[in-house]
Amino acid sequence: MVDHAGEDASSRQEAEAWLTGFLASNQYGRLTATQRRHASYVIGCFVEAMRLELGRAPGRWHAAGVERCCLEILPESGVLKASQLWAMPVILVAFLDFLGDAGQIANATSLIRALHRAQERMGRQLNAGVTRSRDADEQQHFGPESEDSLIGLRRFASRIAREIVKERPALISREEMEQFERQPILIFDLLQLLIDEFAHAAVPNDAMVTACFMLLSHALRNIRLGIERHFEWALELDREFQSLVVRRVGEEQLSPQFLAGILESLAEARLDPSRALLESYEQQIMHHAPREALPSRGQIDAMFENLVDEHAGDPFAVGETLAQMTRALPSEAQSALIGEFAASTLPGMKDAVVILALHPEEPVRREALRWLLENARFVTSTALRRLIVIRNWLPEGEKRILDALIKEARIKGVECARWDPPLPLEGLQASRMDGVGALSLLLSMPVKPNRARIAGILLKQRVGIADSWITPPIPRNEAKTTFRQVARQELFLDVTRAFLDVAIRHHLAVGLAEGMPAPAGLLQMAEALVVENWVPERLDGRALLERLLGTEESAIPSASEPFSGDPGVQRDMEQITGSWFEESQEVMDFLESTRVRGRERLTRRVLDLFCEPNREMWAERCAWTAYWLREQSVKVKRMVGMDRHFAWIAQELYRGRPLHELILMRRVAERTLGDGT
Repeated sequence: MVDHAGEDASSRQEAEAWLTGFLASNQYGRLTATQRRHASYVIGCFVEAMRLELGRAPGRWHAAGVERCCLEILPESGVLKASQLWAMPVILVAFLDFLGDAGQIANATSLIRALHRAQERMGRQLNAGVTRSRDADEQQHFGPESEDSLIGLRRFASRIAREIVKERPALISREEMEQFERQPILIFDLLQLLIDEFAHAAVPNDAMVTACFMLLSHALRNIRLGIERHFEWALELDREFQSLVVRRVGEEQLSPQFLAGILESLAEARLDPSRALLESYEQQIMHHAPREALPSRGQIDAMFENLVDEHAGDPFAVGETLAQMTRALPSEAQSALIGEFAASTLPGMKDAVVILALHPEEPVRREALRWLLENARFVTSTALRRLIVIRNWLPEGEKRILDALIKEARIKGVECARWDPPLPLEGLQASRMDGVGALSLLLSMPVKPNRARIAGILLKQRVGIADSWITPPIPRNEAKTTFRQVARQELFLDVTRAFLDVAIRHHLAVGLAEGMPAPAGLLQMAEALVVENWVPERLDGRALLERLLGTEESAIPSASEPFSGDPGVQRDMEQITGSWFEESQEVMDFLESTRVRGRERLTRRVLDLFCEPNREMWAERCAWTAYWLREQSVKVKRMVGMDRHFAWIAQELYRGRPLHELILMRRVAERTLGDGT
């Protein structure tokens, strides 16, 4: 008879000896602190799963079993937490590399390749659960519990592409956005979808490609938010994504246009491209570049003329194309290209170069302003008017160059153009402030009896104006439908024009403090509404409270929360603040390592360790929420009295009231813990 118990004991002893050697190896030392903390447990779970589920003792592992273990057995078993699942492939690669070097297994290379394949497929197999929603019952559109990720993403992108073809705003609901927030590794599936649509399609569908890049930019922004919160998974995903792009380019010789789109998406997400990715882009340009003489001045002007004609003379559309053309170029080439733009005699090009003064990258802004200053006599009247509008939207050093440019243009005889009549503001809605301090504004402006333009602004607490856009004229009934769809998808309220102006001025100032100028779409919106006074003016939470309450501290009684026993108030509070909780690598590390037990004790620790250092942020968020509720237009007036409630909470936070005494802050801490903690 075979002694299975003896074999099992021998296998466990062998695995323990391997693990002991690994913990003293260079491979283990190269792991991050979080990966090292999880290493022993993850490897132990892997070894046991291979032995019990697949009948594979140490030394008898094969590639198919490794893939199945990582993609099916361990994720479905529930023995590993989300962060451990994230770390698993990297830990196992290091472990197998050590075993191969030590001569313990002969097939380490093939097993490691299997792990790399598994890692690339994790977007279809794992639900990381590292960000916003903690609701286990929430529907998954793209995730493993519903349908194949690529099929779901392709269907979603197709819907957006149809809106793009119809020149309508491509609305993405909060629920859909949260798919990317819950599953950041969807970026790998988006990359594959883009390669399928861009590189492998016989005739690429431009609208579909645009939709895919739009989704990629959004997904990458979530990665950047994770990096800003010092999440190690976000840093690793950024590195792995860019490495995979470089690898796929080398394998499939993807075009420079494809890589330019990837670089554009990284730039929109404010992620720095790796040196390897930039070198790959330059190599692809050289590989695909025709072996011809440099174009003449006439050929360059003809190219620019075609560009202006293609965009029907719209300087904002031309400016966006010029911005894309400067992406990822070395500084010398970037300067030369901007010089060609500025030297063009086409008015459409001159006006478009002004748009580059609002480019998100400082070197591009400075080069555009420098070239305009050297050619000030050619600045158009409309361009001068735009330069005057944006002079306060730029950091101080660039503002000085702009002032010199305006002065020089006037000396050369350039007169400021008159404004066109303003478009009436028919609809204005603002969303609640969400879990990352973001709120959206949506505007509707009729241009003819049956046509309208829709504009949107994305504002972020402590970031500034993150995005702004305006559509071409669309049928007026479609604009009304868009507003109704938005109201169904997210908590939006009709607000006053005063809220729009105050919010924009404040977030302009916040962005400048962070070195981020306003996006070009805001200038386009200012022109549509004929706004000359969007001058940065920071309004912190205390100043906002003073505006709401007056100067008397007794404006709201401080003994207890107003209406705290009203079920309707608590329901409204949950609707407004349901996505508010603390999120950072430090929070994740604490929740994974804490030995504190008991829900109440854990809640107090989260309040003390994480909410208290962010007291000012939460106070400011409550103050802005109170202002949003106060500035509802009189024809709606939903959630009456809630402005007073949030103003009270903000006031008490500023006064230093203990956080555990505030219902809202206790709910923030409870959401941070999650339902399963």
